[in-house]
Amino acid sequence: STQSTGSSGINAEYGEWVLGLSVFLRGTLEERVAYCFNVYDMNNDGYISREEMFQMLKNSMVKQTTEEDPDEGIKDIVELVLKKMDHDHDNRLSMDDFMKSVKEEDLLLEAFGPCLPDTKYREKFLADLESGNVILDVSQAKS
Repeated sequence: STQSTGSSGINAEYGEWVLGLSVFLRGTLEERVAYCFNVYDMNNDGYISREEMFQMLKNSMVKQTTEEDPDEGIKDIVELVLKKMDHDHDNRLSMDDFMKSVKEEDLLLEAFGPCLPDTKYREKFLADLESGNVILDVSQAKS
């Protein structure tokens, strides 16, 4: 990616932003899987760990007012996810585990919370962008 500072003093990772937008709008399944995997791999070690799954699920779950400890329910979900998606049985998800799981069941793409816009909104944005109804103006971005 190229980092640039425009005449307005903007310091933007423009190439990465355009690449991300391209994946959102036109990405293949493999590109979308890689994008989501990288979002979920919070410490960038090439794996989605049990702890990362727990944090993402905890942050995306609706809080219930029950007697049961909500963390226990989330831990149970993490165990179910590992049972379903951890193909090499190393108690964490690699890119290969994630890719294989999503190819078997595409609903697993956003198993740990949304990271891609809904198809309906992607298609509308793309149509508006192509027709000129959306103007991308980064001049107001903060550096």
